[in-house]
Amino acid sequence: MNEQFLIKILFTSDIHGYLLPINYADNSISDRGLSILATEIKEHNKHNSILLDLGDSIQGSPLMYFHKVNRRKYKNPVATLFNYLKYDYFIPGNHDFNYGKNYLKDFVRNLNAKTLCQNVYLHNKLLFKNGFDIKTMENGFKILTIGVTTKYIPNWENPNHIKDYEFKDPYEETKKIIDRFKNQVNLIILAYHGGFERDLLTGELYVDDTGENQGYKLFNDLEEVDILLTGHQHRRIAEKIGKRVVIQPGYNGSNLGLVEVSINKENEVLNIEPKLLSSQDYKEDEKCRKLIGKIEKNNQVFLDEIIGIVPDNNLEIKDPFLARKNKHPIVDFINYVQLKATGAMLSATSLGNKVTGFKKQISIRNVLSTYVYVNTLVVIEIDGLTLKEYLEKCAEYFVIIDGKITYNPTFAYPKFEHYNYDMIDGVDYTINVSNEFGNRIVSLKYQEKDVLDEDKFTLALNNYRASGGGDFFMLKHCNIVKEIPLDVAELLIDYIRTHKHLRIHTKNNIKIIK
Repeated sequence: MNEQFLIKILFTSDIHGYLLPINYADNSISDRGLSILATEIKEHNKHNSILLDLGDSIQGSPLMYFHKVNRRKYKNPVATLFNYLKYDYFIPGNHDFNYGKNYLKDFVRNLNAKTLCQNVYLHNKLLFKNGFDIKTMENGFKILTIGVTTKYIPNWENPNHIKDYEFKDPYEETKKIIDRFKNQVNLIILAYHGGFERDLLTGELYVDDTGENQGYKLFNDLEEVDILLTGHQHRRIAEKIGKRVVIQPGYNGSNLGLVEVSINKENEVLNIEPKLLSSQDYKEDEKCRKLIGKIEKNNQVFLDEIIGIVPDNNLEIKDPFLARKNKHPIVDFINYVQLKATGAMLSATSLGNKVTGFKKQISIRNVLSTYVYVNTLVVIEIDGLTLKEYLEKCAEYFVIIDGKITYNPTFAYPKFEHYNYDMIDGVDYTINVSNEFGNRIVSLKYQEKDVLDEDKFTLALNNYRASGGGDFFMLKHCNIVKEIPLDVAELLIDYIRTHKHLRIHTKNNIKIIK
C-alpha cells in the first residue's frame, strides 16, 4: 500500500466577536466562543495544515462594540487571538465593513494572516492586496486558496463605509484565478463568505436567488474546486458530494470546520473528508482569556453601568414572537427615539433574532442585548403606494398553521431572519394573515384618513433596510432626505441617560387578524 500523508484544513466563520464563552445578555457561562475552539485549533494546527477565518469576525458582540468605542486604548481582541492561534488567512465578511473603512483597515493591518479577497476592488485594484495564495506543504503539495465575499454588501452597508469600492461577482473572479492556476496546483480551496441559494443535492431554491448567496453555483459550476468553505448563513454543513467537499461551521464559535485531505507520496489526492468539531467537546484555552483579559474586564464595567430605570417594570421581552405579533412596548420606544432624532413622520424598526428588553434597572448591557445590530438612521421619502408594498413584504412574516397565527418558517431556515419583520409607527394598519401574500394589508390610515397611493411621507429607518436589506427592494429606490451618522444603539443609550425614568406610551396601531 502507498504511504499516505494527511493535510488538515481548519476554519472558523461568523465568530461575530464572541471570543470568550460568555452570554453577554446576562453574563452567564456559554458553551461556545473562539477561546474554546482554540483548544481544537491548537490540537490540529501543526505541520501540513492551513487555518482560515471566513469573516464576520469583528462585529456582533458587546465586546467588539466596546472596542469600537475605545479603539485607541486597546488592540483589537480578534486580531490578538488570530495572531496567537497563527491563522494563515482571513476572508472579510459583510459585517466586517460595519464599523467603517478605517476600523477594518486597522484590523487587517494588525493581522499576521494574509487577507484574501478576490472580488472587492478600489479604483480597479484589489482592495486587500491579495485575492488568492498558493501554499506549498512540506512534501511539495501545492494548495491554491481563493477568498471571495458576498457581492450583496452594497445592498446593506452604509454607503460611506464602502465608498468607491466595487463588489464583483464571486463566480467570475474565482473562475479567472482557477483558469490561471488549475494546472499548477494539487488542490483548490474556495473560501467564500456566503451561503447557498439552492439545496446542494436537489437544486431546489432555498431563498430568492438575488446573488447574496451563490454557494450552489460556485460548487456546481466550478468543478475544479475541491473544497468549498462557506459561511454567512450560520448553518452547520459538512457534506461530501462525489470526491469534493462543502462545509460551513455555524456561528459565534459553535464549531470548528475541519477537512482532512489524504494524499500519497506522488502528491495525488486519495480522499477528502469534512468534519465539524463541536465547541461543547472542549475546554477553554486559558491563554486566550489572559491575552484579552484587560479589555474584557473593562468591557464588563462598561456594560454594567446603570443608565436608567423602568418604573413600571414592564419592558422585558419574554416571548420574541409575541413581541412581534403584539408589538412590544420596546418597539414603540425605539420608533419614538428614531422619530425624535430625525423629525420624520413615520418610523420603522424590527427586533433582532434574540432580544432581552429592559430590566427594571437599565444597563448598557440591556440596550446592546435589545438593539443588537450596528445600524445608523436614514430618513427616506416614501409614497403611499410604496409604503403599502413595504408593509405587504413585512406581512409575509406571518402564516397560519393548525389554525393559529405563527411565523413563516422561511424566516428560520436556512438562516434565522426574524429581524426582517418591521413594525411601523405613525400609521395604523391591519394585516389579514388569511389573505395571500401581496394582498394582506386590508387597512392603512394616516391620522385617521386612508393612505392614498400618491400621498408622501418621510420615514425613519435603519441604513440596512433603507438600502434594500432583507430583499426590501422597494425601499432602495426612495429618495434619501437625511442621514443620522450615529448608531441607533447609541441614540437609545443617550435618550435613556438623559431621561432616566422610562415610561413607554404604547400605540396599538398594528392589528394582525385571520
